[in-house]
This record gives sequence, C-alpha cells and structure tokens, in this order.
Amino acid sequence: MLTAVPSFSKDLPPTLSDLISASDTLHAAMPPAAPTYRFGFLRNITLEGIEPYLRYHMLRMGLRPDLIFGGYGSMRQDLMLPDSPLVKHCPDILVTALMLEELDPRYGLPGWNSAHSREELNSIFDALSASDAPTISLNTFIVPFHPETGALVAAPDAAGEVARLNEFVRAFVREHNPRFCLMDWDRLAHRIGEAEAMDYRYWYISKAPFKRSFLDALARELMKVVLALKGHGKKCLVLDCDNTLWGGIVGEDGIEGIHLDAHDYPGRAYYDFQKTVLQLVERGVLVTLCSKNNERDVFDVLDKHPWSLLKRNHLSGFRINWEDKAVNLAELAKELNIGLDAFVFVDDNPRELELISQVLPQVTILQVPDRLYEYPALLRRDGLFDRLIISQEDKLRTSLYQTEGQRKAELNQHPDLESYLSSLGLTAAIHLATDGEAMRVVQLTQKTNQFNLTTRRYSDHDIAKFRASADACVYTLSASDRFGSLGLVGVFIAARRQDAAVVDSLLMSCRVLGRRLEFAFVLECMRRIVADWGILSWEAEYLSTAKNSQAADFWNTLGFALLEQTEGRRRYGLPASMPKMDSPGFIHIEGE
Repeated sequence: MLTAVPSFSKDLPPTLSDLISASDTLHAAMPPAAPTYRFGFLRNITLEGIEPYLRYHMLRMGLRPDLIFGGYGSMRQDLMLPDSPLVKHCPDILVTALMLEELDPRYGLPGWNSAHSREELNSIFDALSASDAPTISLNTFIVPFHPETGALVAAPDAAGEVARLNEFVRAFVREHNPRFCLMDWDRLAHRIGEAEAMDYRYWYISKAPFKRSFLDALARELMKVVLALKGHGKKCLVLDCDNTLWGGIVGEDGIEGIHLDAHDYPGRAYYDFQKTVLQLVERGVLVTLCSKNNERDVFDVLDKHPWSLLKRNHLSGFRINWEDKAVNLAELAKELNIGLDAFVFVDDNPRELELISQVLPQVTILQVPDRLYEYPALLRRDGLFDRLIISQEDKLRTSLYQTEGQRKAELNQHPDLESYLSSLGLTAAIHLATDGEAMRVVQLTQKTNQFNLTTRRYSDHDIAKFRASADACVYTLSASDRFGSLGLVGVFIAARRQDAAVVDSLLMSCRVLGRRLEFAFVLECMRRIVADWGILSWEAEYLSTAKNSQAADFWNTLGFALLEQTEGRRRYGLPASMPKMDSPGFIHIEGE
C-alpha cells in the first residue's frame, strides 16, 4: 500500500468512538519524551468538540496536545488576570473562536453594520498583542450562506458587512505576521458546505455551531501551523515528467503531441498544476526533476513548449535518466544537502511510488489523481509546504542553490578541500540582528534542523524579547564568496548569567555547511560578548534530535568540557573567556 498523505476526511476513523480509540492507541505507543504542545482557546462559543480531532492529528505527528478553554465571552479577563487558568497554562498558541452572533447582539437585525464588531475586535487584538503568547491564531467570520436580500437584489446586506469585517481581520494578520496567523473559518465552511459544516440544532441548544467535518478541518489547519512552527514543513518538490508535468510521453508523442495548454482539457489541468509549482518556487521551495526520460526531450519541453510555465532556471537540481528513482532521489538529497524527509515526490506511476515508499519511507509521495481535474489543487491540499514567514532569502533560494552548483564544480579543480576553501574568498558579516533581519532569524529557528545545537523554535515575539533584553543578544551571520552572496545563514543567541554567558541557540543553514563558517561565526560572537559583558566562562548545550547528529561534537571540538550527560542532552562548560582555537584564516570577518 502507498503511504497516503492525510487529506481532510478520507483518512479519519468513521465514528467518534473509533477516533477516540485510535487516539488512545497512538497515545499508549508514544515515547515518554514526546514533546507537548499547548493550545489555549479564547472563545464565545462551545468548541470543546474539537479536542478529539486535534488530539488525534497531533498524536499522529508524534506530539502530545494539551488544551485549555477560556470562559464564554471572557476574553479580556482570560488574557489579563494573572490567576487566569489560561495565563497559567502558558499556551504555545492562542486560538480565537468567535462568532458574530455573540460578539455583537445586533448582528442579523435590519441595517446592521460591522462598526461595533470592529471596535470589539480592536480591543481584543490589543489585549492579545500585549499577552505573552508566542503565536496567536485569529478566526474569520462565516459569511451568511443565505443573504437576507435574496438572490435577486444586489443591495447592501450583512454578507457584505461580514466580508468587510473579514478583510479587517486578514489585514491585521498580514500586518502582524508571523506572530499572528489566520484560521479562515469562512473559507473552510464554504468549502465544506453548509450541510456538513454547520450544526444549527446544537448551536441553539448549547452554542456549539459546528459538525464533525468542520471540527476536523479546523484541527488540521491548526496542525499546519504547529508543523510550520516545529520545522516540519517540506523543502523540496520532486517531479516526474511524463503524465505529471504534462500529459503523454514526450519521447513518443513529441513536443507537439503532449497535453499542455491553457485552454483545453486535459492540457489545462497540467498547465494549472505548473502554476502551483511556480507559486512554490516563489515561496522558496526547491523544485527538482526525477524522471525516466531522455534529458534532451525534457529540456526541449521546458525551453521551447509555448505553454510550459516551468523553465530550466526554476530547477535546483535534476536526475533525468533511466536509473532507479530511489537512487536518484538519494543523490538529489545529498546534492542539495537536505534530508529525505524534506522531499515530496509526485509521480503518475503507482509502481514507482511503491518503490519509493518501500526504499525511502522518509519521502512523502503523491500520486497524480485519476480524476485529473483534481490535480491542480494536489500540492495545496494538505499544507505540506506551508510556512509562516517568506523571507527575501526564500525568493532567492533557487538561484542560491544554482550558484552552489558552480561552487561544487569548482571543487573538482582543486587537489584538496583546504585549497578549495582558500580559493573561495569567503567573507563573514557578523553583527547583532537588525530589525530587517528579525523575521529571517525567526524563520531559521523554525526550520533549521541539521546544524542546530538545541533546535529551539522561536516566534518573532520571542526573538524581540531576546533583542530587547540587556542580558541577551542575537547575532547573525551573512556570508558571501567570489561566486556571490550566500544570504543570512547563521544565528547565535546567548544570555548572561552573572559572570557566565549561556549559549541558548546556535544554528546554521545546511547550504553553507562544510566551509568552517560555524567556527568563524561562534568564535567572533564569543569575542564580542566577552568584550561587551566581561564574562569569565561559558555554558552550552547539545539537545539531540533525529536530524542534528552532525552537530553532536561541536562543543567538544571547540574545547568545551562535558559537564553532564542525560538521555538526549549534553551540558558543556568552558572555564575561560575564549577557546584555545583560532578562526579559520581563509575567512575574512567584516566588522560591525
């Protein structure tokens, strides 16, 4: 059987009792050290029904959910009173669950407008902004399914006012992203449909407005946020070509015979799928090809076909040959220096997908659907590539990886690694994080997995507190060489504790590993901290994960002594202001 990617309803146990039983089984099998994620719900409705769905999806991802619900309509008290259960719970994410019927008693009356609701929301948003919650989810309101003016009269009505109020919510989220994110109730309800989403009976009996389908969909949307915050978003899309990027077999049908165009079915389905691929490229997702074809045939389509949106310059890598696709995928992962669990592979051939699922189970596989009209939405359906932040580095990522290919070609021209590194002309710009870099810092903490000594995930609110504290600092590393910029690729966070400095986080983008930049970065940060704080010693940690084993010995290499070791954690100390190590001489350090 193929390993299916979860979709909104197909993989859900058929009844609520089955769902609870499945969750209990998952919970019993979880290791004791499995992380817990805390949800806090601010609401004016009954939403406890979401708990079994959210619990099930969280447990499936190896996370323990911990939910607490605030009182009905007591949002300000729940946020501001220090003895509030919600405040004491210290949720990782605050989730609003607000219905207009409870927010504004006049909603639904003739002549209603959204002015009062906007004022109420402004007050709630201010209180949320002042809270300590690192991540906050705001909901939109469900536009009425049946406008009061009927279908024939294009008059101002409540539906238009609710739509305007929703735009107010969306605008607030855009302005305050990534700390604030959106749960678009209106989109979910209208996608699912009134009959499956709304439970009017229980709304009137107990203020519980939603049916199973909506609660499940909302739980999945919340899961997407958690996975993005935990760094589980996918990084690389791998595509087959024939009957995947276009219809037909180009080696047999020729460029003129394949199905790919903007007007006629089935070619339009492939064309619209390529639109989605380009949107992912724009968001920083790496796109590669892994296909059994003649290379020239494929590139003829990309270079010459009038309706091919995907071009050669969009690719970060490719394996177009007649070799085993599992071997090709493993080679692509090595070439791009990312884990196979960051890959999503799309193919039309179930036998090829079965091979990948057996040999490389870390790879997420997606099959081109038999109902081709469902294909354009395939990559958007489950939020595999969702992220809360899109930085400038994301938009340049493909070109950065293409330049990396030039560097690797240069490596072959040198007798050894030392000679190659010396030839690069590496420059490291190291300084305290600026306002313009803060979002990139947040993004790196949320998605960097391989060279990340503690893998602590931070929101923009968390990073802002570090930067504002006199007893903490956040340094960044931006690197370049004679081939061009490598972007902002490193983060170092430290806190002062009396006469010692404690390293909270150290992480580097996988794109720059192998250049010894990590040593130059850390040594320069340490030197500046000693000069600024006058500290006498250092403390640091290594927290083991499934992906960061390559960083396990970093503090040892730097001369730190192992002080304590428990399962998954090592604590180190350096009873001196600086290690007895010199920064790599071939790296030039820029001043502040």
